[in-house]
Amino acid sequence: MEAADILGALQAQTAILPGGRDLEGRPLLLVSVPSETQPWNKDHLDTVLRYFLFIFSPETRRNGLAVVLDATRSSWRTARACMRQVGVTMGADAAALIVLRPEAFWDKQRVDNCTRTQKEGEPVYIPVCRLHKYVELSQLPEELGGSCSYDHNQWLQNRIDVEAFTKETEGVVSDLEKLRQRLTRFRAGVRVSSIEEALSLNREMFDTTKDLAHKVLQAGKELLEHFVPNRDLAAPQDLLDTADRVERLLEIIHGKEALIEEAWLAMEKSFVDAKEISSLEEGVSRVTNWILGPAEMMLNGQQEVGFDVISAEELRQEHETMELQCRDTYGHYAELLHKIDRLPRCDIELPEDLRSQRDFMDFVCRSFATRLERRRNVLITSLRFFRLVSEYFDRTNEVFESLLKCDDVENLESADAMLVELQESHINIELLGREVMKEGEKLADILSMPVKDALGRGVEVNYESDIANVLELLDATTARKNIFCDSVEVHKLTLAQVSHIRAYERDAAQAVQWLDDLFQVMLKAHVHVGCNVYEIQSQKEEHQSFQETAKGTYEYGCQLLSAALALRQSCKLPTEGNRQLSQNLWHSWKKLQTVGQEQMTRLRVSAVFHRSVEEHCSQLRELMESVKALFQGSSRLHKFLTSRERLLLEVGRMVRLGRLLRTRLREPLCPEQESVDSGINATAVEAISDKLSEVTGLAEQLDASLCGAQHGSNIKRILDGTATTTPEEWYTNLKTPSKTASADDSKSDDDFITASECTCTPPSRSSSFHTASECGGASPWWEVDRMSDVEGDCCGRERRPKEESSSDQPSSQSETEKAIVRTVTEVTTDVVIHEVTETTRLKLSHGNTSGVTSFLLTTETVRSGAGEGKHGEEKPKTSTDTASPSDPNDQLLNQLKEVRQSEDGMQDDPRYCYHQHITRHAVKGIL
Repeated sequence: MEAADILGALQAQTAILPGGRDLEGRPLLLVSVPSETQPWNKDHLDTVLRYFLFIFSPETRRNGLAVVLDATRSSWRTARACMRQVGVTMGADAAALIVLRPEAFWDKQRVDNCTRTQKEGEPVYIPVCRLHKYVELSQLPEELGGSCSYDHNQWLQNRIDVEAFTKETEGVVSDLEKLRQRLTRFRAGVRVSSIEEALSLNREMFDTTKDLAHKVLQAGKELLEHFVPNRDLAAPQDLLDTADRVERLLEIIHGKEALIEEAWLAMEKSFVDAKEISSLEEGVSRVTNWILGPAEMMLNGQQEVGFDVISAEELRQEHETMELQCRDTYGHYAELLHKIDRLPRCDIELPEDLRSQRDFMDFVCRSFATRLERRRNVLITSLRFFRLVSEYFDRTNEVFESLLKCDDVENLESADAMLVELQESHINIELLGREVMKEGEKLADILSMPVKDALGRGVEVNYESDIANVLELLDATTARKNIFCDSVEVHKLTLAQVSHIRAYERDAAQAVQWLDDLFQVMLKAHVHVGCNVYEIQSQKEEHQSFQETAKGTYEYGCQLLSAALALRQSCKLPTEGNRQLSQNLWHSWKKLQTVGQEQMTRLRVSAVFHRSVEEHCSQLRELMESVKALFQGSSRLHKFLTSRERLLLEVGRMVRLGRLLRTRLREPLCPEQESVDSGINATAVEAISDKLSEVTGLAEQLDASLCGAQHGSNIKRILDGTATTTPEEWYTNLKTPSKTASADDSKSDDDFITASECTCTPPSRSSSFHTASECGGASPWWEVDRMSDVEGDCCGRERRPKEESSSDQPSSQSETEKAIVRTVTEVTTDVVIHEVTETTRLKLSHGNTSGVTSFLLTTETVRSGAGEGKHGEEKPKTSTDTASPSDPNDQLLNQLKEVRQSEDGMQDDPRYCYHQHITRHAVKGIL
């Protein structure tokens, strides 16, 4: 609908758009109702209202319009017809309908009608004077009492101009669309000639349409500036909506121009792409023809592989020359592939015929390249095979020559180096031989494979003579390898044995050095003896660990020397050096073992001495306390005298053992220790002297306690009688028992004379000793049998002598003579007391058969002191244990059992012996 078509209806001003707005911002539409004398056509009103609705945008129509119906000069029937027509035409677009009636109308109405509530959608009937309550006066035209100026003719002219511009714009848009569609018909894949023709035909049309669009755009800008010079100021809503419509048309023209530009550029690009595709097709055809022609002919002319290194090298150089000729073609091939594959990424559609040509070119080039590469691999493998065969034979000849020059294997120093060098050479030649076999088999396999040309067709090539040559060389290499491996393995075995001999004897010499070092360490740090039982026990454990280390070192050296001797005999090498080293090892071990056994003996005897002396001192103190608490009684006194004699017998043994041990500790272990400070065991010697002084003093205190408890003449006579013999006479009566030589040659005849071996009881008070174990099993230990006490107290008769014999445990010597002194005191109340000395000599023979130990014990008893002697001979006794358990309560013998068992264990070792002159010197010093 255009203004020119309804110009008459618009000029009648049945309805106008004054440009104002009501209080809610809705645009005003003023409808004038004609008077009764003027004609009225509802069709004109309907046409004008529809045109006004066309002017407004959909957004404005949704917000609604404010319709003011001016019925001040018309009748109510006409006004009502206009109202009805407005409702029919505008419908919901008429958000508010204000009807202006004359003042006389309101005078005729009732009051209740004036005060009725206004409902939404119903017309509002108001007089003109009340119109300002709904619309501001500045938004009303002058005929309604407002100040807004409105020129209806100018409004019509503007509408006509706008519609003419719109019509022209739509024509330009149509032309632009037609041009775009024409340009887009030429897509990729057309011929170059077709694109050139299209460009020449459409160039003029493209320029004309582009100029027309430019003019329309310029006219649209001027029209907008005329309609709405300033958007910031309030403008009529119809002008604003018209300006928006013009702007949208201008945007459409801009969009069409852009599309035309893109279509023109796409057409130009299609022309360029077509030229590129044509060039690619020519290149593909050129590369394919060269591969199938000259390249195949050159490759078919080369079929030999050579028969040695020189011929193979010449063929390889010729092949490299041919590869250089093919390099340019390969370059063109790669460039064409890259360009063709890049076309889709550049938004260029790849034609099907170019795709097929590209695939065929790729197949031909790859097939030719594969055959060319196969030819190259054959020549390289052939050349490598001939070189490896030549190198293998040269290196095996070098090794054979070196083996012939190095026949002297007695040089132990160079054996390791020769063995390492030979092993490396052997390993390298083995690897080289594997490479020869691998390359030969590989070459034979390659030559046996079929050959195809660039189109995949088979090519007849005869390599039978070349394959036969390769197999002959492989057989020759295998035979050479077998001979070489046998010779090298024999020589390697000899060198390995010589190398082991050198290593074993070097380690054996180190073992000798270790034994010497252990000997020096022992002389410096393991020769002192502790002062108490706990310290000595700790030293024994350390010394045993030290001896085990030394024994392990010696055994290690012996094993090494035995292995070296066996290898020397196997290699037929001289054995003098091995024997000399064995002697050195034996002497070092013998020296260390002798000193170690001597030190272990000192520690064990010292431990026995300290334990026994502590027990004796405790027993003496208990006996003294009992004597001090004793009342007058003859029977009790004789009981303590008997206990005294038994205890002092063992004390005497320990005193003699302590003096012997003290002398022994002052002497050096070996001649090498003479240069060391001789006072290394001064603390132990001092401790032994203190123990001897302590036990001797306690014995004297016991005698004094006995004298103080009983002042009778009998006790004094007994104690005085035992003191008639001086200590010098006691030492004179000591007899050294003879020792029977053992079957072991390394066992020394001289040893410690222990307490069980020197049992001669001196007739003095301080040396008539008995062991505590000889006193029976009464509680406390010094009490005698209860029957003896009752018999002595009630009857007053002469007490029967009670004999207590001491059975000594056999020592670890093969044959030992023991002298045990038994003192039997005969007591007659108030008459005479006789002291009878009974001497028993024990002879023990020791044997070990099939793991069973047997002893043969022979005793001889002599009694003196009462003028009569008794000689008795007991039958030999045989036992399968270590000793006869005649007296299990003998504490001293049980403590010395440790020394005996260790000595028995050492006899099993053929290298065990005592240092003879040291032991003899110690014994003589005591005796």
